[in-house]
Amino acid sequence: MTKVRIFDPPNRLAKIVQGVEGVPFDDLVAASESRIDLMKDELQVYLREQVQRVIWFGSLEEEIIFARCASVGQTAMNIADVAGAAGLRQLGEVAHGIRAMIDSLFCKGVWHTDALEAHITSLALLNSEPPPGEEEGERILKRLSRMRAAIGVVE
Repeated sequence: MTKVRIFDPPNRLAKIVQGVEGVPFDDLVAASESRIDLMKDELQVYLREQVQRVIWFGSLEEEIIFARCASVGQTAMNIADVAGAAGLRQLGEVAHGIRAMIDSLFCKGVWHTDALEAHITSLALLNSEPPPGEEEGERILKRLSRMRAAIGVVE
């Protein structure tokens, strides 16, 4: 008869959750969040520069935008990566939508200049001073999401 062997595999994640060098995980997270708060102004300046770059791309002729779509997508990804830390979640979501549209071009051949222009206009609006209210921003995000779904963009 075969013996049943019961064992507990090592839990490598437990070491991370328990903390590093005696510092609890929650304290590490709190310290990271406070450091991000200190960088918020710099992050917002960076985001304004990146948004201006996307707006500049949007001002080019359609053929040029299409030819440089990888740069547009990378710039949008830069915005999406940083926006949440800067307290600009909605801006990041619009940028994520731009990136999804560029990815759909590469994966499925889906390209709609009008949809890209709507995203760029929304990016500029959400970056304006003062930005639209939270409710209006959510309405913009919902409409852009429906537009992406209608044209076949997979997120």
